[in-house]
Amino acid sequence: MSIVPPGGPVPAVGPGSVVVDRYRLEQTTTSDLAEAGVWQATDVILDRPVRVTFLGGPHAAGALDAARRAALVSDPRLARVLDVGTTRAGEGTLDYVITEPYSGSTLTEIVSSGLVDAQQARAIVGEAAAALDVAAQRGVHHLALRPDAVRVDGHRVVVTGLGLDAGLAGVDGAGADGAASDARDLAALAYYCLTARWAGDSLDEPWLASGVVRPLPAQVDVTGAPVSLSAIVPHVDPTLDTVVGRTLASAPGGATSPAALADALKPWGEVSVVASLPEFVQPPAGGVPTRQSVYPAGAPGVATPGVPVRRPTGRIARSSAVGVGGMAATAAGVAGAGMAGATPPPPPPPPPAQPYGGGYAAAPSYPPTGAQPTAQPTAYPAATAQMPPTPAQQPYAQDYGQPPEQPPAGFATESVPRRRGVNPTPIVLGLVIVAVVLMAGWALSNTFHPFSPAASSNPSATVSADKGGASHKPSPGTPSPSPTVEVRPVIAQAAQIGPAQQCAGEQPEAAPLAVDGDPSTFWFSCTYRSDTFGGLKQGIGLAVTLREAAPVTSVTLLTNSTGGNVEIRKTTADKPTDGPILAQGPIAPTTELKFAQPEVGTSFVIWITQLPQTNGQNRIELNEITLQ
Repeated sequence: MSIVPPGGPVPAVGPGSVVVDRYRLEQTTTSDLAEAGVWQATDVILDRPVRVTFLGGPHAAGALDAARRAALVSDPRLARVLDVGTTRAGEGTLDYVITEPYSGSTLTEIVSSGLVDAQQARAIVGEAAAALDVAAQRGVHHLALRPDAVRVDGHRVVVTGLGLDAGLAGVDGAGADGAASDARDLAALAYYCLTARWAGDSLDEPWLASGVVRPLPAQVDVTGAPVSLSAIVPHVDPTLDTVVGRTLASAPGGATSPAALADALKPWGEVSVVASLPEFVQPPAGGVPTRQSVYPAGAPGVATPGVPVRRPTGRIARSSAVGVGGMAATAAGVAGAGMAGATPPPPPPPPPAQPYGGGYAAAPSYPPTGAQPTAQPTAYPAATAQMPPTPAQQPYAQDYGQPPEQPPAGFATESVPRRRGVNPTPIVLGLVIVAVVLMAGWALSNTFHPFSPAASSNPSATVSADKGGASHKPSPGTPSPSPTVEVRPVIAQAAQIGPAQQCAGEQPEAAPLAVDGDPSTFWFSCTYRSDTFGGLKQGIGLAVTLREAAPVTSVTLLTNSTGGNVEIRKTTADKPTDGPILAQGPIAPTTELKFAQPEVGTSFVIWITQLPQTNGQNRIELNEITLQ
């Protein structure tokens, strides 16, 4: 029983919930699948982000089986399936699929910013076709390609939802039919990149969420086929136009598989989201604009074309004898030039020298300018009046009847005041010296006492009691056990086992096919007259050896058989029936046998005590063995 509501989060879990004692849920995220609740989560064992999808609806079981097959496919352009299973939540069960987090932007988001150019569409679809070709070689097809199932992350194309999306949609296809369906959808993706219209099968399906943005269908010609790209997009790539048109129409010469489509599109360039944007949002080809220090010919307000421009800086030129009038006039000229946005006006004519303190102050001189004459600012009276003595000069004026010698007119400069504060250099040097002394003392201590026992840092050391009741505490010098890191079970090899009585059809050399990661190959037994091996033996099976000891919680068998009985024992090949029975049950196309508790070991035996039925005959065909 599934408790996943269509298109919504799972009510039995929430932020902070931990699924199967491993995946801590953080927050919900979006999905275009109607029967899925998706969460961002963290793998608390490996400390990495993951994507948790809870499945619901009538096709949840089929989606789990499809996801298990997709987990056997490995390619950097495919979103990896990390874990698949069912767990209890409240009074029901939850079907879940754990995948890598989805990164980058979907084709829907990219095309919403602008149509993709032909070369980028060719590169994106080519990368997706090459990835799906790897999956097709494993017997897995996507069957639910759409713009939201293809993402661009930097220079990498990622295809999401392999196996899972088609399982929730209830779509099934294998062999040449599945490959042809993926090829047509890939051609429709190229058509969508260039036109923003969908030329594939209709996306108005109930397995897609109702709030998902669906692209408009492609326009069709009189024959009912989509209008060719060359009729819509000017100067389109002829190769891309031909391949897409023939593949969508299933015409001769069109691609019938992702591999054929990838070969037809080769070669393609590097994928770049920036390059796929339209030209009007591309960065300028000339790079960063540079400042222009020369006005172009015919610029307004410039008498001589092409002359260098002296831009106003707001500074006032200094002079050794600039009076108050010169200061005011210069400031007025600069302010007027800055406000008008043009070259500053020429300065006023120098005023006549006026007597001051028994002498004369020279008028400021200005360089000639080539600009046209403008209105002259009026001279201020302060430029011709004698400056009154300051209060500090009053005694001199009273005692001597004249002001003291004045410094030269102009701007008086001041030294920049020193910034007061704490000098951090002595503090930093002191801290460095203290650190060096402490490190030297620690090094000397370890040198002269290299074998001193370290005190135990485990405050929760257990106390054991013997038969007499005396307690024994761990000695202070006993080191605390280091925390163990979980090891994933990795199968090294598999070998057929059984009694010496064998029929002529036994195939022990085919045992490695059950652990080669390819579900299209299988190990099979001899065909017997009865499901009890015709009275020749008590059982037959495979011994699975791991690369190193690892905890195992369940065993999944992919078979072509039904019925019979199989046992999972923790033992070795020479003693197949001596170990304890960890799990047992009838054989099905997907047989998942869970243990009561994790079992750590290096050898497990899959022991068949009763033969299942395969095409109406008493034999076993075992495609793949997976340990969790």
